Parts: sequence; C-alpha cells; structure tokens
Amino acid sequence: MSSSLASVRNRAAQGSWRRGSYVFNFFRDIFTPMVKGEVESICEATAQLCEPLHDAFAWAVQHQRSQVPEMDGQAYGWIRTHMTRAFVHYRLGATAARLGDWKLSGNHRRNGELWLTNDEYCTRLLHGFRDDHVPAPGPNRQRRAFYQNRPLTKFGQPTLMGSEGSDLLILWRIDAQGAPLFRVVRTVGTWRFGKEQLVDLDFPLLASASDLRDLHFEPQDEGLELELPDEETNDADGTGGFSR
Repeated sequence: MSSSLASVRNRAAQGSWRRGSYVFNFFRDIFTPMVKGEVESICEATAQLCEPLHDAFAWAVQHQRSQVPEMDGQAYGWIRTHMTRAFVHYRLGATAARLGDWKLSGNHRRNGELWLTNDEYCTRLLHGFRDDHVPAPGPNRQRRAFYQNRPLTKFGQPTLMGSEGSDLLILWRIDAQGAPLFRVVRTVGTWRFGKEQLVDLDFPLLASASDLRDLHFEPQDEGLELELPDEETNDADGTGGFSR
C-alpha cells in the first residue's frame, strides 16, 4: 500500500471498484488553491488521454489475441506485455490526431518505452499487476529522477529548483474480459522493491474524458473524496514487472 496524500480507498473485497467515496488524503489545512490548481490541471491534461488510451489498449489486446492466440497461456504473460506495448505504440502513432496536445516520446526501441508528453507534463506508461501497485524505480538514474516530484504540499513554497511541475506514471493492466484499466500516479520519491510506495496523487483514468472531468475534489476534515462510477478491476493477465 502506498504512503499517499491521494490514494484510492474503499475497494470492494473482491477487487472491484465500488460506487461511493474515494478518499484522497489531502487535509483541509494543506489543500491550498495552488495544490488544488495543480491537481485539477493534471486531471484536465490526462482527460485528453482517456479515449485514446482505452481504444489503443483494447485494440492491442484484441489484435494480439486474434493474431497469436498461441500466446494466451499463463506462461506467456511476459510476451503479451511486450506485444501489447508494441501494438499500443503503433496504434497511438497511427491515430496521433486523437491525442490532442499529447505526443509519443521516448525511444520505443529501448525495451519498448511508451511515453507521452505535452507542453506541461511527461508521462510514462508502466505495466502494474495490482490496482494498488506502483513499480519501484529500480537503479536507473534517469527513472529515479523522474520519480522525484516535489510534494504537492510544498507547491507555492520558495524553491531554487526552477518552475514546479509533475512527471506522471500511467499504470495499466488488463482485466479478465480483456478491458484495459488505468491509474494516474504522481510519485514523490524512490523506494526499493517491496518497500513503501511514495505517492501523493493516485486516481483512475476513466474510459471517457467527460466522466473524468465530472469528478469533483472536495477537501474534507478526514480527507478528499471523489464520487466514481463502478469499474471492474479483476486482472486476468497475472503478469507484472518493471516494463517501461
């Protein structure tokens, strides 16, 4: 479980999202207008990716299953992850006009990097194997630097590090029906595998931009709550890892 200022709570016992309140642990005294503005900016920016990513991943899974059904066995989860990333990269490149302000970046030939950037944010799409899992950054210096966002609670305080911003992870996995599920995560440090995850924002990237934009951040004494629709999160892939 992540140590998170904004981690999703109230999950159903069977591993599915349930309708109701999702508590974001922003307490009223630190939920400044600048913090709220950055959270809303992240939500608005990533809303542009809702339909393109859901479409690209759904197409990739269907394409992989129809073209190489021999790889559907449990032993081949690792290769399905690689094929999914490759097909998604192709699909996003072929439908780049749908990405709005975003564009593909990174070097896909380097272990299948799947990155998206716009004028304000950089995202890395990583494969997660649970709905509360954030891959550790590992020893790579560039990736470790990417994970080290300035905590949102310090936004607006004097800094010698230049303009503030957010590097984001979009974590993906495939459920039992072959539907993709996504989370947007903002990390605030590094950790070793199996240790406490350092995250201060964590929310699902819903299937439509309008649904995501309809979410309202309301600071509470106990935390920050969101109303979310039902969404299944059973994962049939059974694979995880540190894929880029």
